[in-house]
Amino acid sequence: MCPEDDRNETFLLWGRTSLAKPNNKSADADDAGHALSDHEYGIFNEHTHVPGHHYDHDHDDDFDDGPLEDNPLWQQDNIFLSTVGVDIGSSSTQVVFSQVHLERQGEALSSRYVVVDRRLLYQSPIFFTPYADATEIDARALGSLIDQAYREADVTPHDVDIGVVLLTGEALRRQNAEGIAHVIAHKGGDFLSASAGHHMESNLAAHGSGAVELSGKESSCVLNVDIGGGTTKLALIRDGSLIQTAAFHVGGRLFVWDAQGQISRIEPRAAEVLSDLGHEIGLGDMVSDTMITALGEHLSSIIFDIVTGKQRSDARWLTNPLEIPPDVGTVIFSGGVSEYIADADADGHNDIGQSLGNQLLNALNEWKSNIRFEAARGGIRATALGASEFNIQVSGNTGYLSDPGLLLPRKNMPVIRLTVDAGNLTSDDLKCRLIRSVTEFDLTDYEEFALAFEWLGDFDYELLKRFCDSIVGYIESDTEHRDSALYLLFDRDLAQSVGRILTTEHEIGRPLLVLDGLRFKEFEFVDLGRIRLPSRTVPVTVKSLIFQGHGMS
Repeated sequence: MCPEDDRNETFLLWGRTSLAKPNNKSADADDAGHALSDHEYGIFNEHTHVPGHHYDHDHDDDFDDGPLEDNPLWQQDNIFLSTVGVDIGSSSTQVVFSQVHLERQGEALSSRYVVVDRRLLYQSPIFFTPYADATEIDARALGSLIDQAYREADVTPHDVDIGVVLLTGEALRRQNAEGIAHVIAHKGGDFLSASAGHHMESNLAAHGSGAVELSGKESSCVLNVDIGGGTTKLALIRDGSLIQTAAFHVGGRLFVWDAQGQISRIEPRAAEVLSDLGHEIGLGDMVSDTMITALGEHLSSIIFDIVTGKQRSDARWLTNPLEIPPDVGTVIFSGGVSEYIADADADGHNDIGQSLGNQLLNALNEWKSNIRFEAARGGIRATALGASEFNIQVSGNTGYLSDPGLLLPRKNMPVIRLTVDAGNLTSDDLKCRLIRSVTEFDLTDYEEFALAFEWLGDFDYELLKRFCDSIVGYIESDTEHRDSALYLLFDRDLAQSVGRILTTEHEIGRPLLVLDGLRFKEFEFVDLGRIRLPSRTVPVTVKSLIFQGHGMS
């Protein structure tokens, strides 16, 4: 930062100063403190950003050492992101670093960027998730494990473009789960976000296991079954698109014993099942082969029945149940227990997982069906791979940002989703829907939120003008958020046109960000990174945030 230029410092911190003129700025290429406005004047063409200094944008070639990416024209259409996925589960914790290559669909006359390549850079050992006691995760021990992964990967938080810390299964129920997730996300990188929830985990596991890719290649219906330490997650995929996700309370680490055979941890779910089977046990009691076999057989039968289309009253669904359709052609198993489906002789870990997996494999082998089943190539790493490689988006390069330094970055921003049917669009109707949706959405704890629109049908100036009229009508009625910035997200290439109509014709008096080219999912929050140059895109993570007491059954 240039200490003699007070206006530049104000811009970086608050985003309220006017554009700096070239003769008022140092052209030193090594100066780390400068703003996006400097690029508008063509200076600071080659420079780096020093950690700890303020800047309001990132560069697409920050982490690139290949000669091809030195071409600014190529950089506009090709983006490389360094990503991380941290999966903190009921039984295991792991860290995965990847590089994701996104390319603009220029030939399709679209500003949308799609992933064209993924490269695994590092995956940590499978750590056991450390617990301080029955109600809390051991934060210090967990932090040491994640620090170890960063060191072994030779990665610093500054190197990470975007990523997810995901709490899953029984780990979600720990009293300090939410705090731990946010602390790790904060320390692990500027745009490492905390996320949680069964639907989120099901989605990521289905991508990381290869189920989504297989379904797309074969144009088939695939069921992914991710069996973790405390929960089993289901994802139904048809023709490469995720149709439905669900979860129920069965896992391989609900019941754990030490090297001497004494019970060291038993979740209420396991104690309940064992009691129903005639085994009354507690911490410190000795396990028996009979007990292990009985529990494994019962839990595996629940999974098998659900996968084969039967309903079980004792499944203990954590979401709405998922009904298996008759056209499922392949069932893929992922998660820790899938290791025993891939290899029946795999070593156990003093928990119920081996018994559960072996007995599930026996039932599958005896299953008289044309449906094929297989263990995922990622196995226990499916969710972490999904978090690192498949949860990444960047906006199209036709966005509208009135002030990038003020509007970006943002974390944990609630998203209110609406569908716009262009064939039936009226300003009054959409305005009323906006007012109703914002009123019904609980925004008590949030100063800002985003409005996301799925646009159905064609569009032209008259339709976009009608849409913007409804936005202005909503703004005028929303006195509670009168001074807040307005964040609009689209799936279609509408952002620049909408931004110009709102600012030049309506002259709205609020800071405005409009992004397009985004894929919307059934998640409730979004993280927005800094604008990247020269592509003029914004990294985006769409996610859920469900911790204990917020959506857990």
